[in-house]
Amino acid sequence: MFLKFYLFIIFATLFLDAHALQRNSLEIVVVIPSYNNQQWYRGNLDSVLKQDYPYFKVIYINDCSTDNTQFLVESYIKEASLKNKIKLINNTTRKGALKNLYDTIHTCSDDKVIVTVDGDDMLSSPKVLEKIAQEYSNSNIWLTYGQYVTYPEKHLGYCEDFPEDICKVNAFRSCSWRSSHLRTFYAGLFKHIKKEDLLYKDQFFPMAWDLAFMFPMLEMSSKGHFKCIKDVLYVYNQSNILNDFKVDNKQQLFLEQIIRAKTPYQPLEELPFLKQK
Repeated sequence: MFLKFYLFIIFATLFLDAHALQRNSLEIVVVIPSYNNQQWYRGNLDSVLKQDYPYFKVIYINDCSTDNTQFLVESYIKEASLKNKIKLINNTTRKGALKNLYDTIHTCSDDKVIVTVDGDDMLSSPKVLEKIAQEYSNSNIWLTYGQYVTYPEKHLGYCEDFPEDICKVNAFRSCSWRSSHLRTFYAGLFKHIKKEDLLYKDQFFPMAWDLAFMFPMLEMSSKGHFKCIKDVLYVYNQSNILNDFKVDNKQQLFLEQIIRAKTPYQPLEELPFLKQK
């Protein structure tokens, strides 16, 4: 009788410890905006779903693809019994990546860490989300970026630290762009961005949209709350003919200048939801 009671206590303790660990662990939401990626969807999803870190969900947004992306992703989820891990959104009209991100992130609770992965790209190893969770174990970190390698050339990306004087005067928009993949941030930080700052002529930016949301969040995080990760975490697919710089590089550069000319955000002293954790 004593042995049964002893074993019950052990198993109950292990059960409670496991649930306490999950409750206290960083929860990550990987958001994948995707359009016409039937060629790339499997490598993309495999790289995310084979992560060693257990506490993450995936929101995959099929942006009204005209190829077989929807059917292939639906089959992938069904065959692997992943409906509890992946939420698939199939748009009936094309919205564009930035609107998809905006709408999706605003459905996430503030304390979720958002990881953005384009539908034709990949995470570089099964350890990526573990690395992100490790960085966010520092309560001062609200945002991270970097580093990536290009495919198929295998060129190292240009992500690097901002000069200290740029951070001190919040002059990120005057500095060369360096805050690219892998982009991660608290959902609650993203929600501080004014919607109008993500729009051009009343529409979400169709290109250069990563600058549109990263600049405000860098500015709000400028008092020591962001980090450039030097390890390669992301594979940026430059072979896709739908890449913005291939579709209309002139328009991309024009929209970048519009974004850089916007008024900088003031640094935040704190994120209230983090004080409640």
